[in-house]
Amino acid sequence: MQQLSLCDHLIFKTSMGRTARNYPKGKLKLRTPKKVQPGKRYPIYIEYNWQADSLRKTTEVSVFPKDWNENGYGRIGEIRATTDLDYKYYNAVLHKRLADIDAKIVQYYEKNGHVTGDVIRAFLDENYELLRPDSGKDFVEFAKDLIQAKYNKGRISVSTRENGFSSINKFSDFLLMNGKGTHGADNELIYVGEINEDLICDFRAWRLKAKRKPSAINKGLTPIFQACDEAARLGYLSKEINASIQGLYLKEEDDIAAEDREIKYLKKEELEILVKKYDTITQPRRKEFLEMFLFSFHACGLRLVDVMTLRWKDIDFKKKEIKKVQVKTRNRNTIPLSEPVIRILDKWKGRNKVYVFDLLSENFDLTDGEAIYKQRNSWNNTINTALKAIEKDLGWDIGLTFHVARHTWAVLALANGAAISEISRLLGHTSTGVTEKVYAEFLPETLSSVVDKLGFNFLPDIGKR
Repeated sequence: MQQLSLCDHLIFKTSMGRTARNYPKGKLKLRTPKKVQPGKRYPIYIEYNWQADSLRKTTEVSVFPKDWNENGYGRIGEIRATTDLDYKYYNAVLHKRLADIDAKIVQYYEKNGHVTGDVIRAFLDENYELLRPDSGKDFVEFAKDLIQAKYNKGRISVSTRENGFSSINKFSDFLLMNGKGTHGADNELIYVGEINEDLICDFRAWRLKAKRKPSAINKGLTPIFQACDEAARLGYLSKEINASIQGLYLKEEDDIAAEDREIKYLKKEELEILVKKYDTITQPRRKEFLEMFLFSFHACGLRLVDVMTLRWKDIDFKKKEIKKVQVKTRNRNTIPLSEPVIRILDKWKGRNKVYVFDLLSENFDLTDGEAIYKQRNSWNNTINTALKAIEKDLGWDIGLTFHVARHTWAVLALANGAAISEISRLLGHTSTGVTEKVYAEFLPETLSSVVDKLGFNFLPDIGKR
């Protein structure tokens, strides 16, 4: 069987035997009123009839009606030789212009599989943005759409979405204020395919002038780089340019979250006192909140938002491990099930079919990032109020909060000789640099103890000074 060409697929026979197309062909038309005025020239238009629309654009060439042949040049239309114009020249110009538009319509169809009236209007106006690899997509709009799509799928939280929008808006401000765009009234817009390494470097420098820290700038670059990555995947941006862009993060010291800047923790003796206090607590809910605090400690400092959203399906009792995607970082973290963790879990079995602790309803939607953080903030206040009441009963002035459990585990782990890399991994930090910076004050003693334990003395008898 003979293989059909692309053109064969674009053209088919109607039931009446006429040739039909999935895209239109243009003609040249002389626009005249019903009553023609003698001795008056009328304009020639390029015209497309498509989907019940007549789309036209003047050629700015005018002739007398008697000098126009509507059926000439294969029914496309042409100027007769009777005119006082250079008809050969003008016919050649008009036919080429029409042929160029026809070709662009076919090109668009081959790329997209359809043609609309708006597409034809754009080509008549000599606007060929739709034929760009990025289809004339604005980068700022493209990046925001990507962020919104991630949020709609539950892949990012509401705060991440808003931070992403803010970062893209700053990039938009940069384009406007510096005239770095390629189109728009004030060069404030830029196509996806026109993003390049130099532009990103200029944006970084602009942000540095605003006295922003490298860590803050890098955070703002992330949604831009993610948009570039997606653009390269879709073919809007070259893979080579995207690769160069992805390496443009500024070198920085690892940043510390606000909750980690002041380390509050319990000493071993204080933790033992807190455990004994558990038996004397008469309020059932306060007692349960302390259980959650101790669970967080034994689960390698699991954050409140991750304790709150912990599901039974995240726990593998056979392998004795918790595998959970952290709400804050979106990274999957693996936490071993120690005996104390298992004992607490056993106590909470049967309370909630979905979530381990009854802080969320069974039908709570984990894809609703905004709802998660509202619940987190509410429970954080409630639990911390209970913990402060326990602290008051003990006569402490530590500033006991749920996050103290996380710091307590990390500090005691360091004190007991755990490697910083191991602690970092179990805490779910993005890098060991973060862990080192948060717990820097606890490192020297630990490191010294390691050296003392090793007891290396590989020296000759070189005497004493």
